[in-house]
Amino acid sequence: MTLPSLLRSVWSNLFKKPATVQYPFKKLTPPSTYRGRHLLVKERCVGCGLCSKACPAFAITMAFIEGKALPIIDLGKCIFCYQCEEVCPRGAIKRGRDYELASWRREDLIMR
Repeated sequence: MTLPSLLRSVWSNLFKKPATVQYPFKKLTPPSTYRGRHLLVKERCVGCGLCSKACPAFAITMAFIEGKALPIIDLGKCIFCYQCEEVCPRGAIKRGRDYELASWRREDLIMR
């Protein structure tokens, strides 16, 4: 790359709109097909356990909470394939759009 072509490239990119955003201060809205944190509607869950059987990463276990079998999703293990959403007969697990999943503690990644 010669100096004139480098200067031309710098000059043309100097006036373009930035490709990045100032993340913590300005947040983007993910597309509707984004695979983020799961949404669990406990009222719709019948405790069948199909979601835990369909999970290829073994991220879902069933536990009795308040006398009802409910899924516990470990987002640290989850590969966000959403096979659990596809097999759920009542639609209790839905696709979320939350992308802020970072945590200092492993317990924060477990959805009860």
